[in-house]
Amino acid sequence: MAPDPDPAAAVTIAEPSAVTAGWTTILWRGLCGRCPQCGRTKLFSGYLKVRHRCEVCGAPLGEMPADDTPVYVAMVIIMHIMAVFITAFIYFHYIPGLLASAAWLGLLILSCCIVLRLVKGAVIGILLKLGVYDRHI
Repeated sequence: MAPDPDPAAAVTIAEPSAVTAGWTTILWRGLCGRCPQCGRTKLFSGYLKVRHRCEVCGAPLGEMPADDTPVYVAMVIIMHIMAVFITAFIYFHYIPGLLASAAWLGLLILSCCIVLRLVKGAVIGILLKLGVYDRHI
């Protein structure tokens, strides 16, 4: 019986990619939900579903292993911003605990849904620029 393949071998780092755009351009295109390589087509086919390939330039968008990184980055960003707003609001205003908790939870969920898509686009742009692909998709 053959041994199981090494799970670490699933993610490969290719040669430097053909992406010639600069880092700021790549990040901006990813944040805007466009193909990081050409910027002419949409990056997502659904809310967080990434297209398999770009229809214009053929960039392998669906092969980027952007699994948990966008979630962690989005949570760090949102939690830092929310901590400042919650602390300032509690300091200057009084609202009963249950009402405040419901309001902050709703705002937290809404902001995470907005920021997660932006961060996922930026992470896919970074992975494309670095040439990191997941070949087992």
